[in-house]
Formats: sequence, C-alpha cells, structure tokens
Amino acid sequence: MNRIAALSILAVILSGCSNSSEPSLDGWNELPDAIFSGGIPKDGIPSITNPGWDAASEVNWLPDTALVAGVVINDQAYAFPHAIMDQHEIVNEPNKETPYTLSFCPLTGSSVVFKSTIGGGVKTFGVSGLLLQNNLIMFDRQTDSNWPQLRLQADQGVLINTKLDLIDHTELEWGSWKTLHPGTKLMSRNTGRNPDSYIPNLFYSGYRRPNSSPLFPMNYSDSRLQPKIRVLGVHAGNGKKAYSMSSFNSGRKIINDAIDNVNIAVFGDPSSRMIRAFVSTVNGQTLTLRLSGSSDLISLANVQFVDDETGSVWDIEGNAVEGSLKGEQMDRATSFIAYWFAWSAFNRDTELWEG
Repeated sequence: MNRIAALSILAVILSGCSNSSEPSLDGWNELPDAIFSGGIPKDGIPSITNPGWDAASEVNWLPDTALVAGVVINDQAYAFPHAIMDQHEIVNEPNKETPYTLSFCPLTGSSVVFKSTIGGGVKTFGVSGLLLQNNLIMFDRQTDSNWPQLRLQADQGVLINTKLDLIDHTELEWGSWKTLHPGTKLMSRNTGRNPDSYIPNLFYSGYRRPNSSPLFPMNYSDSRLQPKIRVLGVHAGNGKKAYSMSSFNSGRKIINDAIDNVNIAVFGDPSSRMIRAFVSTVNGQTLTLRLSGSSDLISLANVQFVDDETGSVWDIEGNAVEGSLKGEQMDRATSFIAYWFAWSAFNRDTELWEG
C-alpha cells in the first residue's frame, strides 16, 4: 500500500474520532484548529541535512515539466524537486555561508525557505508527525520547539512566537528554472534511498486534483476557489492576497495591484507554472508594469517588462536593465505557493484577486 493510500485510510478513521487523535496542547499558543497526529511518528518522514548536489548538465532523470522549488543563495542557484520533497518534506543546509532550510508540505502544497540561524544559533529541522489544518508541523532539533509551517513561527517550546525569516524562492518547472539559471544545481537523489524511487507524481497524484478534499478534517472552508487550486499567497503591509494561475490563462502576464497600500506587480506564466510578485515602488515612485513587446515568452530568461512612468526596462528578476532607472531593483514581495484551502484557512482575512 502506498503512503497516500495509508494516510487516506487513517483520515477516514480520524474523521470519526473526537479528541483521541489530538495530542496535548499544554504550552502551545491558541491555534485556529485542532492539531492532529498525521499517523506518522516523529521523524517518521526523514528530513535531509547536508544534501548532495548535481550540476544541471549531469541530470537526466527529472523531466523538464517536473515542478521544483528554486532558490538563489549567495549567487548560487539551487533546485529542490517536488519528487524528492514529497518523501522528505524538509531539507537543511546548516553549513552554507547563509544557513537555510526549505520545507515542503505535500498535503497543503506549500513550500517556504527560511534562514536557519535562529535565536543565536543554527537550527536544523525535522518532521514532527503532527498537522495543523493538514499542514506540516516542523520541530527544531536544538530546542524541540514546534513550528507549524504556514504559521511562519514557533507555536510551542523554548522559541515560542519566534518568527521565521523567509528567503525568496520560486516554484516552477525544472526546464524553466534551468533556463533562468543555467548554472543551477539540483538536489541529488543520493539520500540513502533507492534513487529510482523519486519518480515525479509517484505520490499524491490523485490528491492534487483541484476539486478534491483535504486529507484530514478542516474546521474552515472558503468556497471562492476549488480546494486544491495552487495560489501565490502574498503578504504586504498588514494585508494578504492570493493570485491563482488561472488569473493568467487569458493571455494576461502582469497584474498591477495594491495590498494594504503596498503596490504589487504579479507576473504569471501558465506554461512554466510560475507566479512571481514584486513590490513595484522604487525610490518612492510607484511603477505600472506591462510586458515588453520584444519579450520572448518561449524563454523566461528573455521576458522583460516596461514601466509606464519612466519607460525603463526590467528583467524577470526585477532588475532595471535600460532607461533612467537602470541599476535599480524591485524587491520581491513576501510570498509563496499553497493550495487555496490551506492559504485561506491560515489567512482568513485574505483577499482574492478576481479581476
């Protein structure tokens, strides 16, 4: 029996239980829903620490259409395949110049990358086996504090109420990430398991259907979108807003918007399954972006934007490459991908772009 089938049976059992599946919440913050055991013990899903890396040119097992989480750390690009993250959920890089951790929760379709120097020392994280709103709860091995991933903070333990310091990352297809970053490295399949077990979509394939229900019971539902629609959730000021990939299906490439008076430009490309958000105020001036007429949409590396206010040209990394603002850079907005049911449950005051 594969893992998702076993978890499905467990979910049916738990849905008929009252509090028998809920661990003690002594010492925890008050949370928006019950914490469940996911039926897997602490470290039952093995996190990875100090992974190996392969140059993109050496990789022949991962299809270009497979999803990865991509991050650039100290000018080096790295890619984490969903095919590996489905089975490990957390990767720790404690020995880099900038120590960091990437966590991916298959049940909520969410990934975050954060600096792992926390509270004066480097922390490494594991999978607790507990879930909040179906979402992964991490623990750090140094203090045993518990961190619900989409809460972006510790909610129990020595580090309670400590916030995660997020690092910008992007989810998109492997082929497109390679185009953007030809020198990228891909996390190696040499994890101690059979490398051939890392087959894209081996796990959770049926679970990912947009109209399918979460695996475990929820106490909140927002019907504005189907549960498993992948959205880019954006935090700006004190506001939150979600943008679905379907917003870009009609040929639209840029959404100029504002969240809590913070000006945002969101780029979406269904062909690469990439959505990326920028803060579109530079040096105090709000910019309205549009796709450059010379952009080659076949390659993300050749995508450029023009701002209406100065006529400056911007690349897909947010750098001004021509015009009066050349040399300036737009900041990335704090954002990450998640399933709509999870984003809305953790951000119940969220707006949804429906233009």
